Amino acid sequence: MPKRCLSFLLLFLLLLLALTGCTRSPQRLTPTPALSAVQPPAFVNLPAEQAIPQLIAAEREASRLGDEATLSRLWAEGGRIVDSRGTDDPADDFTWPNRAAILDRYRLAVFPAPPPALEELPTPTITVQEDTAQALNGQDRWVFTHKAERWWIEELHY
Repeated sequence: MPKRCLSFLLLFLLLLLALTGCTRSPQRLTPTPALSAVQPPAFVNLPAEQAIPQLIAAEREASRLGDEATLSRLWAEGGRIVDSRGTDDPADDFTWPNRAAILDRYRLAVFPAPPPALEELPTPTITVQEDTAQALNGQDRWVFTHKAERWWIEELHY
């Protein structure tokens, strides 16, 4: 190889090496906060009639603020969200089947375009049966479960 080609090749490799050092590393996703690191709000221990309106309001506020840690302490591990897509036909529903999927939904769909703040504490219609409660708040149907001496959000169907 002629000396000029070798010099050009070495210069090209040095330039290539310098440019690869300038590239950005991929952004890392923040891990889901450990449940033990975040304490649940005190109201989750209240009777259903008092806890549920506060759970609904806390879910909305955490959604608005992008507070994944709080959301992870409100939703039951086996919780789910069902988007009925505006129809009565369950065949076209989209479901997020567990807490991990629900938190992904918040990160990808809710946090970038958060809901507006609530003007006042919701006043849902609440029905309690032993360790389960159902609440109707506007068009949203909520299911709550009482486990480990506290209330959890089990399901949101909208």
